[in-house]
Amino acid sequence: MPVFLLAVLLSACSAPRVSEVFVPSSQKDSLGRYAFELDMSDSLASYDISFYTRLDCSVYSFDNVVDIPVYVWLTSPSGELFAEQVFLPKRGFSAERPGSYDCMMEYRTGCIPAEYGQWGMALSVSPITGLRGMGVILTKNKDNGKR
Repeated sequence: MPVFLLAVLLSACSAPRVSEVFVPSSQKDSLGRYAFELDMSDSLASYDISFYTRLDCSVYSFDNVVDIPVYVWLTSPSGELFAEQVFLPKRGFSAERPGSYDCMMEYRTGCIPAEYGQWGMALSVSPITGLRGMGVILTKNKDNGKR
């Protein structure tokens, strides 16, 4: 019985496979960006990264929304900077209740980082009335030592 208990306790100490962080619009950094830390330190894993947000506005206002540009800055553990622009597609938003539109978008799937460790990510979105903030979901995919 003690061996079983020890096995259960040790398995409970493993790092979570999925991490999720949401930054409200009121908590952007001094440059007006949404800032995140991504733990991509496991060299035996690949990673999926998704963005999500909520837009609270009237149906009329939402009709005028277009695809939303998102500027992405990634900083490697050694300080290398990578940047690009992607879009949250308007067709990716869904309304579960009137006046509230949710969007989740895969940013990258199966990523194998150029460097393992803590990566910085910053997202910049043009001001949009009703945008609650931005969230990032990082999923660690175990590759079972295929490298």
